[in-house]
Amino acid sequence: MAVALGGLLPPLLSWLVAVNRTVTEPYLDEVFHVRQAQQYCDGDFKYWDPKITTPPGLYLLSYTASRISLLKDKLGINVELPLIGCDLFSLRCLNATGLALLVTLLVRLYRDRNPTAYNAHNLVFQHSALNMVLFPPLFFFSALYYTDIWSTLFVVLFYVQIIGGKHQGLLGFLRLMAVGSASLALRQTNIFWIAIFPAGIALVQEIDNGHAAVKDSIHRGVQGFGDGVFSVAKTSWKMNVVYDPPVRDASVDAFILSFVSIVGCALKTLTQPKRLRGLMVALAPYLTLLAIFAAFVFWNGSVVLGDKGNHEATIHVPQMLYIWPIMAFFSLPTLSPYFLLLPVTAFAQVAHMGSLEILQTFRRGSRLPRLGLVALCLGVACVAVWANTIVHPFTLADNRHYIFYIFRLLMRPWWMRYAVIPVYVMCAWSCMQALGGGPATGIQAPGSLPDGEHAATTSFVLVWVATSTLQLVTAPLVEPRYFILPWIFWKMHLPLRQPLLKDSDGNTVHPGSWSSLWENYDHRLVLETGWLLAINAVTVYIFLNWGFGWPQEPGKVQRFMW
Repeated sequence: MAVALGGLLPPLLSWLVAVNRTVTEPYLDEVFHVRQAQQYCDGDFKYWDPKITTPPGLYLLSYTASRISLLKDKLGINVELPLIGCDLFSLRCLNATGLALLVTLLVRLYRDRNPTAYNAHNLVFQHSALNMVLFPPLFFFSALYYTDIWSTLFVVLFYVQIIGGKHQGLLGFLRLMAVGSASLALRQTNIFWIAIFPAGIALVQEIDNGHAAVKDSIHRGVQGFGDGVFSVAKTSWKMNVVYDPPVRDASVDAFILSFVSIVGCALKTLTQPKRLRGLMVALAPYLTLLAIFAAFVFWNGSVVLGDKGNHEATIHVPQMLYIWPIMAFFSLPTLSPYFLLLPVTAFAQVAHMGSLEILQTFRRGSRLPRLGLVALCLGVACVAVWANTIVHPFTLADNRHYIFYIFRLLMRPWWMRYAVIPVYVMCAWSCMQALGGGPATGIQAPGSLPDGEHAATTSFVLVWVATSTLQLVTAPLVEPRYFILPWIFWKMHLPLRQPLLKDSDGNTVHPGSWSSLWENYDHRLVLETGWLLAINAVTVYIFLNWGFGWPQEPGKVQRFMW
């Protein structure tokens, strides 16, 4: 893990030191979090700030860390440990430590699921993990005392337990309950990623009883959408097989057929007691966590603890439009080939102009939806924007957040919110295409992924989109931090170019020199690192040096942030 951790520490420590020197008092929401943590460190567990919406997991973690040096003296452990307190710098250091631990967990995620592939080209996997923690809305809060770092860490830790096969048996069940409960104690919305998402993946795996030959037969039998629905539904019910092609081979129709197939297999499983029992056992940890969460909401009377009037759950469909340009912006080096080649791809889709081999390559590798479907998506998006655009009072009341300026552009003039809808659709298409690799990235065969599959499949995309939707559309407030987990789970399933070569006998070998390694390396990762570091550098500089004042708070410096 030396590459990933070594690449993270210089920018992380520089950011932490700079914030500590410049921002010597708690800033913005830090005021509430730091005050609450210090109450806990003083042993006052009854006090609760009514402005805090999240559970006390972070403050309990800070309390525990502050007691480590005292505990080792009581236990007679002769190990020198730094004195950890609950002052502002120590609390910020805790978050910086969390980000360093997070990158090691992401590397472990790759390694545990694909030990052979990881041993062959661990540099690529470590580099990808490094880029994940450099995600600006995540990296920014590593030097401030917010809940995002440790919340994300425990979600990834939960996923590591599943990927590493440590969720089996009673001990595994208890381990999942402990990690999942800790995750919920840090942020309530983690329920979607520790229960809904893994339950969806487990559901597909349990109900799919099809062999490779049956799956190939289904793929060949799908000739058209109308006939395909009937054929897939019939075969799924009869053979207990899920239609689940890789994303690189899937048109938009394939996602609909995959959904139909999943529903058919699930219904058939309900009629088979033995398989139903197996399914319930596989889903038991996630159903238990859902029950714990439901009990909390019933006891609390709301999802949030404090400030309930400003954080009421509501339906906010345009959130699933905003996610795509945000992901595309931060992943520009990965997605830019699709944007640049979109005109070529569209040209290649025209039947009578597809005779050239280069156009046939793009036609096979980058699937554009039919014009009718594009028109339908645009229409649905327009209706969502017209009927359900929600502008939370906090969004246009606080000019310290970048989202304030984005929404001010979207709201005036009125037609601007509709003019950007094609951008939403194009970004969504590129994000989906990237999961399949293809000519736009030069990856004809997908790389190894943390879920152990050869490529992201349609069922994974359906589960990921469904989970992201449940998390986002219930939030009236738009914040880049809400997109951290959807982006990380998307990013960790992107195909990676494997820097491997073939010897004279056709065996796969590791590149024998740095020049060979560089020639076969996934250069998108290098560009992505530079892009993310540039964004972080700009936002960090603005935060530290572009302070301004508010008339209602004279003498107090306000700072721009995510």
